[in-house]
Amino acid sequence: TLLDYENYTTVSTADACFSKLFQNCTQLTSAPKLPATDLSMACYLSMFEGCTSLTTAPELPATILSSNCYQSMFEGCTSLTTAPELKATTLVKQCYYSMFEGCTNLSSVTMLATDVSAFLCLTYWLNNAGTLAQSRTLKLKNVDVYNTIKDKIDDFYDAPILPDLW
Repeated sequence: TLLDYENYTTVSTADACFSKLFQNCTQLTSAPKLPATDLSMACYLSMFEGCTSLTTAPELPATILSSNCYQSMFEGCTSLTTAPELKATTLVKQCYYSMFEGCTNLSSVTMLATDVSAFLCLTYWLNNAGTLAQSRTLKLKNVDVYNTIKDKIDDFYDAPILPDLW
């Protein structure tokens, strides 16, 4: 892992320590493990932004989010086809802001949140995502979540993703 290979599950995400770490690293094809389950503010902000060769995203097991924690994390990752499952049930201020914006080959996103009421938590989240994919699937926890974000998808995204609710 990035800081302590012997005790990686204890690495703190405080002070935005991984923010912009691999930004615009166009040769990066896979990501390191990110095992943190409790995230600090802006900790992964723009971490892989512009990594145009990234094909595999890391698992994101976090269930406790802080503001801006995933903001623009994968923005512009044009080779990414599947998003990591987003396990948090409660979203916070700007947590997914522009997270997958410009991921033009993204074909599948799974978000398990049931509380999506936080300020700007989903703004530009999927903007221009999947525009080159053969098909696109958005999996949400339930139809209530879809009904809550449907207008935001129609308002903010050039090519809305139709949900496949499981």
